[in-house]
Amino acid sequence: MHFQHSKALTFGMELELQIVDDATGRLSPSSAALWRELEVLPEHERFSLEATQSTIEVTTSVHEDADAMEDEARELVRTVKQIARRQSADLRGGGTHILQFWNEHEFTETERAAELHAKYGFLPKRFSTYGMHVHVGVPGKEEAIQVANVLQSLCPLFIALSAASPFQQGVDTGFCAARPLEPLVYPYGGPMPRVENWAAFEKVAQEIFDSGLAKSLKDIYWDVRPKPEFGTVEVRVFDTPLSVRKAVSLAAFTRACAALALQGELGYAATPIPYNTERVSRFMACRDGMDAHLFNPAVGEWMPARKWFNRLVERMLQQPLCDADARRIRSLHKLMAEEQDSDIMRDTWGDIVNRSPAMAHWVPGPREYAFNSREHCARLLA
Repeated sequence: MHFQHSKALTFGMELELQIVDDATGRLSPSSAALWRELEVLPEHERFSLEATQSTIEVTTSVHEDADAMEDEARELVRTVKQIARRQSADLRGGGTHILQFWNEHEFTETERAAELHAKYGFLPKRFSTYGMHVHVGVPGKEEAIQVANVLQSLCPLFIALSAASPFQQGVDTGFCAARPLEPLVYPYGGPMPRVENWAAFEKVAQEIFDSGLAKSLKDIYWDVRPKPEFGTVEVRVFDTPLSVRKAVSLAAFTRACAALALQGELGYAATPIPYNTERVSRFMACRDGMDAHLFNPAVGEWMPARKWFNRLVERMLQQPLCDADARRIRSLHKLMAEEQDSDIMRDTWGDIVNRSPAMAHWVPGPREYAFNSREHCARLLA
């Protein structure tokens, strides 16, 4: 498996965005209509279709500076929003939609979607949630394993930081981040197994390919995975944030974590990790977000998510960082001390329900869902 070398610690991100109908606030299966206008643009390669029709993906180019990444991401999102609005739709962030019913999703008319449907049946519709992926450049394949192992160990914290999927099927799930539960149902979903080197990674990958369920690494839905064709390590576990600004801050934080890993300053405690501890920690992050008690494998201890995050930020700010990254990390640190995205989503919906008529058997309708959706659409470029 050839590994394409890239410049260390360059980075980029992908945002899977919800397409919503402006009149009803529901998910809108209109990605094909958007794509007809996007594919003729000079920057068309920055956009892509997903398996189902209520999603459009926006992908930045490779960056060394977080400010430049945000400028590009904002312009790309603004472009799609303008097209969507001409079609009585809009775009928003969040890891799931409050009225997300898998049986209402429609597959896109692409070879990839047809292949997934044939292989996994209804699962791609169920898995059609909204995530952010961050790619970080590494100089070689052994460094890719070094960084991937460390970033995988940080995934419970990444989930907590980005938690933005408290609702599905019209109800509160009881989780701050319900979306990261979905890949666990796949035979090759969830945490990437820890491996010693690239040869061991290739062996694991080949065993998966031999099953016939995967032909390449893109068919393996791990939280973290090397991307040899790009020369990167990809973190896939984030919910799509409610704002582009927060998305870029999370990307800068991820890059700083990768830098610590490359420098050998972030790893694992020498003591063995108790059975299933990291999987339990991942679950707790999904359920409780930044209020979770998580297992920090760098020190081999359970601790509050905020304490773990604060320790990492303190270490990062002691390192040489570009001004843009330092500002983003400080901004993220301040933001996470306040209200996380899942709280904003719950509070927004709670305010709408509390303002609604106090009638027996009252149920929310298009007016309420449309208002809720517009609130989140406005946050995307705030």
